[in-house]
Amino acid sequence: MNTDSVLLIIGNGMATNRLLETLDTHHHFARILVLSDEPARHYNRIMLSPLLAGETDLAAITPHDDDWYSKRRIQIFYGESAVAVNTQQRNITCASGLTLSWTQLIFATGSRSFIPSIPGAGCRNVLGFRTLQDVQNMQARLPHSRHATVVGAGLLGVEAAVGLQAQGLQVTLMHRNPVLMNRQLDSTAAQLLHNALRQRGIQVRTGCGPEQLLSDNGQEINRLLLHRSGRDTRQTLATDLVIFATGIIPNTELAAQAGIACNKGIQVNEYLQTSVPGIYALGECCEFSGTTYGLVAPIWHQVQVLSQMLLKQPASPYYEQPQITKLKVSGLDMHSIGDIHAGPDDGCELMTLLDEEAGMYKKLVLRHNRIIGALCVGDVRHSQWYFDLLMQAEDISDQRLTLLFGPQQRPEAA
Repeated sequence: MNTDSVLLIIGNGMATNRLLETLDTHHHFARILVLSDEPARHYNRIMLSPLLAGETDLAAITPHDDDWYSKRRIQIFYGESAVAVNTQQRNITCASGLTLSWTQLIFATGSRSFIPSIPGAGCRNVLGFRTLQDVQNMQARLPHSRHATVVGAGLLGVEAAVGLQAQGLQVTLMHRNPVLMNRQLDSTAAQLLHNALRQRGIQVRTGCGPEQLLSDNGQEINRLLLHRSGRDTRQTLATDLVIFATGIIPNTELAAQAGIACNKGIQVNEYLQTSVPGIYALGECCEFSGTTYGLVAPIWHQVQVLSQMLLKQPASPYYEQPQITKLKVSGLDMHSIGDIHAGPDDGCELMTLLDEEAGMYKKLVLRHNRIIGALCVGDVRHSQWYFDLLMQAEDISDQRLTLLFGPQQRPEAA
């Protein structure tokens, strides 16, 4: 162990926690210092939706206590945010005036909710859905609210709508695209999702979005003005709470001020190195080859690469790879794998199985007898098998007749 070496990490989110767990006690640093602008211990952000729905509590989604950190020479500065980074002197200045020096530095500053600049967006009952504070703000308003509007029906938006409905609110979920979760689902799967949400009592509106958020007192909105795409008509909707789940913005400002190359995110190479030697970026704040990240699977891959670099092990370069995206809602099983939007015009073959009454749908996208994408709705038992076939680029020619029904036991040779 180098008695003078300090690893400083700005940010205490999912990426940082995964990195600390991977480094564990094997790292050579005298100390690892972590700046957390949130006052609470690290929590599993993936579980914010069940927390909102009342299906779990904060203790259950907080993985580590103080003893765990101290045994690994890790010190967390809670409620402390960096305001300046000096790359020449290798130190940072915090909002409190605290100055910390580092040997190696990691930006894991994450992202924030994108809330469009429309009239009324700054009112107190207009929230994002990214942090524990967001969930606590929603929970504080539950006793005084009857109706919530969730804007954006991607993964987070659907999860927020279900969570608020589970707490007894009337919920409207609106999405500008005609297809719900359009990045992960096709129109058939989206219709099944629409049906399932409607059965839960959630009103779904597609092809529309808020144009203005209206308030009688200038502090809290009580209605919004809807605009339907392609039409001149407007409609007013009464609501007590608006949640925006319309995307994220990587937190790059601190890095950019320090002279580190940024575009949409903090730019990194295949080893998560920024434009300044000894400084890395990880997770939702970083950009690799023009891509930024909002799902955990690629971030776990980044952690694997960066941990090898920090442990001075031979590092395998980071690269883009297919993912399984899972909707985390109790009773709504949907897994999306790889490229589910490719079709015959792209030289692909589609295999589908649909049972509307049961809410079950499977779709496989094949190219040259190999799976490049899969959708599983209602029945997700075989999604990991499809993902493995995709990653292994396995020829499925001899399984075509049974592929939609999962792996079949092959007869042993006589």
